[in-house]
Amino acid sequence: MTGGTEDIVLYDKQGSTVRFILNRPEKGNAMPLAGLDLLVEFLQRAEDDDDIKVIVLEGRGRSFCTGDDFDDIAIAYGHVRAQPGKQPPRLSQRERLAIDRRLGRAVAGFQNSAKPVIAKVQGHCVGIGIYLVEVADLAICADSTKFSHAEQRLGLAGNTFHLAHLIVAYGPKKAREVLLFGDRFDGPTAERMGLVNRSVPVEELDATVDAWVEKVARNAKDALVMGKAAHNMALASLGISGYIHSGMVGHALGTNVKFDEGEFNFFRARRDGGTKEAFQTRDAHHQSDPDEAPH
Repeated sequence: MTGGTEDIVLYDKQGSTVRFILNRPEKGNAMPLAGLDLLVEFLQRAEDDDDIKVIVLEGRGRSFCTGDDFDDIAIAYGHVRAQPGKQPPRLSQRERLAIDRRLGRAVAGFQNSAKPVIAKVQGHCVGIGIYLVEVADLAICADSTKFSHAEQRLGLAGNTFHLAHLIVAYGPKKAREVLLFGDRFDGPTAERMGLVNRSVPVEELDATVDAWVEKVARNAKDALVMGKAAHNMALASLGISGYIHSGMVGHALGTNVKFDEGEFNFFRARRDGGTKEAFQTRDAHHQSDPDEAPH
């Protein structure tokens, strides 16, 4: 595939395995909405391909995914064409919800996929990147991986698509901590939390993922699909699957947060001083590690 949006994500089928490869290494694999749409399209293609048993989600280059593309997110927050010192133009509610539906479709697609998904994670994993890891069936990361929900620092503070999933996975108190702080944590911590199944030295990551793919693929096709269907029904019975639809509305409302005087507004800082300065100001405000990856 060459040219256009197709190159944002690559579809690499090898035998009974297909790899979805996030392919913007120069941007840390930050995903624009077009890339998320492509992932949903690829999921449907893999689900319809009877040869495929296992889906691997990975990122090309140093990082798995540093989050959503900020040019798209700035639109959601109404800060496109904003002029310094002036109120930015506002989107309609329907325009805001349309953006969040595209984000939510990607999260729901991976959570409810018909076939098992293994996430292979290295480098930075932030924002939509960590969302996809959280809803994947299995996840393996390098010990050096830097995870965070730094996207919550944009004014969300716990407002996310798959909140019900996080409460069940981490427990109510830990879920609140992870989302309210947006702090960074490493692979071994992610394993202890239950975010990933296994954290390994980076030089062992490829071999470990390949071994797990082979073990999953030993199962019969019918068994894999029906096992995943049973898993999805269990999620539905717990109210987890359906919450993503509620989360779309909640997240859309979250992009309309009013910031009072003295409260940090990332997009105002980005508009007035540029992206790099906005990240530095954000991290200083939240007293985070200055080397933390941007969302």
